Amino acid sequence: MATAQAQVLTNRTVVKFNLSGVVIKSYTAQYERVLNRHSSITLSASHSPNAPLPFKQTLLNLYGDNQDANRAINSTLFTKSIGTLEYRFYLAGHAPTGWYVAPFARYIKMDIDQDYTYTPSDGILHRANLKASFNAGGAGVLLGYQWLFGKRVGLDLWLLGPFYGTNIKAVFKGEDPLWPSLKPADKVKLKNDIDNAKLPLYTVQSTLALPLITVNLDGLYYGVRAFGLALAYSF
Repeated sequence: MATAQAQVLTNRTVVKFNLSGVVIKSYTAQYERVLNRHSSITLSASHSPNAPLPFKQTLLNLYGDNQDANRAINSTLFTKSIGTLEYRFYLAGHAPTGWYVAPFARYIKMDIDQDYTYTPSDGILHRANLKASFNAGGAGVLLGYQWLFGKRVGLDLWLLGPFYGTNIKAVFKGEDPLWPSLKPADKVKLKNDIDNAKLPLYTVQSTLALPLITVNLDGLYYGVRAFGLALAYSF
């Protein structure tokens, strides 16, 4: 037992790459430094360039019958950068292996690109490309398990990590090149359709100064880190 513990503490540094994130075009690297038998500090950096919406198929199943919603979901791309700092507590005292609980803090910067489409009374499809950027911070707790197979190679499983954060204020802006054909009733309907968009825990409010369309999104930064699998190398 003493030999095994000494071996664990000899390799105090673990570097990782998240394999599961590649499926959704999210690339995450992590650095972990063991402090003692029970604890470590990790720092992660994640980047998602021009990635589609997470759970895109789920959203299409819910709203795909609405052609405007279908086009919006399929056209939405985001570029996201995240930095995460966490303190890991290894329950069995064999850091960096075994079950761990990890309080964490994270910062996100996101750029979003989406085509907003609608069809007014003349039956002509309108397409406004909307763009937005925002920054936010949050904190949460992650439950996970880490293996080391032999002295060097291992796997890190991020099971469940809900987080909650600061308020998000995103301003989407875009232009409708076909705006001169809109009738007054079409403009009223367009604004009402945007303002009545149902997003849980978010409020949406639009301003039309055609050809410019401005949409303000206000709500909480929240989510879940779940079912991530990273390849680890210890030294």
